[in-house]
Amino acid sequence: MKRIFYISFIFIILLLISYYLYFLPTIKNISNKVYLEKSEQMKELFREEVKKKYGRTDVLTYILSEDKKIIEALIKKDRTLLNYENTLKQIENLADYKNLWIQIIDKNGYSFYRSWTEDVGDHAASARLDIVEMMKNPRPIKGISVGRFDLTFKTMFPLYNNGEYIGLIELVSKFNSIDKTLKEQKIEPLMVVDEDYTPRFIKPFTNLFIGNNYVANINASADLIKRVEKNGLKKFLYIKNYILFDNYLVTTDEIKDIHGGEMGFFILFFDEKYLDKSAITEFEKHYLVQIAIFSIIYLLAILYLLNRNYTKKLNLEVLRKTALINEQKLELESLLEIYDKNVIFSKTDLKGVITHASEAFCKISGYSKKELIGKPHNIVRHPDMAKDIFKKMWNELSKKEKTTYEIKNLRKDETSYWVLADIGPEYDKNGKHIGYFAIREDISANKELEEVQKDIIFTMGSIAEFRSKETGEHIKRVAKYSKVLALAYGLDETEASMIELASPMHDIGKIAIPDNILNKSTKLTVEEFEIIKTHTTRGYKILKVSSRPLLKMASIIAYSHHEKYDGTGYPQGLKGEDIPLYGRITAIADVFDALSQDRCYKKAWHIDDILEYIIKEKGTYFDPILVNLFFKNIDKILEIKEQYKDKI
Repeated sequence: MKRIFYISFIFIILLLISYYLYFLPTIKNISNKVYLEKSEQMKELFREEVKKKYGRTDVLTYILSEDKKIIEALIKKDRTLLNYENTLKQIENLADYKNLWIQIIDKNGYSFYRSWTEDVGDHAASARLDIVEMMKNPRPIKGISVGRFDLTFKTMFPLYNNGEYIGLIELVSKFNSIDKTLKEQKIEPLMVVDEDYTPRFIKPFTNLFIGNNYVANINASADLIKRVEKNGLKKFLYIKNYILFDNYLVTTDEIKDIHGGEMGFFILFFDEKYLDKSAITEFEKHYLVQIAIFSIIYLLAILYLLNRNYTKKLNLEVLRKTALINEQKLELESLLEIYDKNVIFSKTDLKGVITHASEAFCKISGYSKKELIGKPHNIVRHPDMAKDIFKKMWNELSKKEKTTYEIKNLRKDETSYWVLADIGPEYDKNGKHIGYFAIREDISANKELEEVQKDIIFTMGSIAEFRSKETGEHIKRVAKYSKVLALAYGLDETEASMIELASPMHDIGKIAIPDNILNKSTKLTVEEFEIIKTHTTRGYKILKVSSRPLLKMASIIAYSHHEKYDGTGYPQGLKGEDIPLYGRITAIADVFDALSQDRCYKKAWHIDDILEYIIKEKGTYFDPILVNLFFKNIDKILEIKEQYKDKI
């Protein structure tokens, strides 16, 4: 019994030593790493969004600086020529921008135009060093600053007339979109202005304060403001890496003014319940396994010292447990076999050469393991996949980041299949990077369903074209032209792709037009043309009943693609930018293609005549900006025209 006591005492001491000298410090280190990585991710996300905001603000400012009315107004000194109220409303409606302001300053530094007030004529340069700098050295200037109303982005572009500097245009915007993006990532921001700026405010935009410090984001959490105020703001302003506050992980990013002084603090709160703590859990499991093994050794030692009378019974118990372990081993081997058969898995070395392939991978690719092992992974690469995608993938993997991509592959029999691949770096037991692994999900059925959905949409758009004896290639070309123009206009890939899918339905209303009018080869009477014009409203009524964003967009296009920029179009007689952007884009795409093809009532025009017509109708039929973009992208458009030409 003494031996059992001594062994038990030593066992308990070792457990305590392990717990306090190994487990707790390791948990602390892993937790610190998890928190530190998350805090850096939060800062990086914020900085990336600021960078994107700069870029979008630069683009908007540049586009506005190209407005010839500004040059004319400055030269004539007639500010009544300027009114950007509708322009700002359109920008706010079509993008994530809210609360935009425009200011124009003449070459002498005097305020010439402000979109938010009639109060102009003051010498703005006397209060702002950046304006003085622009006057000395005209160039684009951007930054974050605190004005009399808010913390804002400011972008300035110089204005020229015949190469002579005549003033500048400034676009001021708020942090709304950044606040929204951070919240979507479960990050609650407090954008706090240094208290030294508080006396400058005339009418703070949000009217939110923590003590004497102004809070710039209008949707800031009222609960967090109260908590921060209660605990003291300074605790949150100078966080080196991160702190844990209540149930939040908190980090801070700071923005300096042009003199290097403190201007703004961006305090980022992340609820711990959303934090990935799998590394901590994995270590805890690993530690428990070690303790279990250690306990088994201890138990065996105790069993060895027990009375011989219990030996037989204990041996039977050991045999039972051994059988259970063997059973679990067999079950594990069975699970591994199932995994190999059903999970599309592979590993490569650092150069992308395949070192392991599961049976499921062999089955879907059509290659044997012998044919795959030792070959570059591009053995299954489909030629439709752009090289840029793989370049981007390897760039992410080179940073040892896990990444996910939809990839189209090629089987041995040259048929294609789609997978959703989770790809990540592989390390040996010493933490050395030795290669990559990929787990894939077969999404071929989903991709085929997407293609079927696209075909259905194009078929809907083709119904009216077939009735008017047009080919289905017409709507394909209009769709492709529309996407080129949408991307050139600055719309993102998602919205541009929606326009590509929606534009083929622009003439769906023609299904309600009688054939004798629709396909009439001679000139239409006034009454017949009025009937033809109703295809816009009929198409709108057909499509507007759906709540789907795509069909809503299609209803807008159907309704507005015959409006003209000068207001002489139909059915509503809309003018200029009152015409929805989607309709303006589809109009120029539709007209270009219609003129280039034979119709029942006309022959196809020569390409030079078509381009001359589009230039002639700039500002009359078509949006001038879109006409400029059309000609900047004319090579892509002509390539589409050739690629999707009508089949004879």
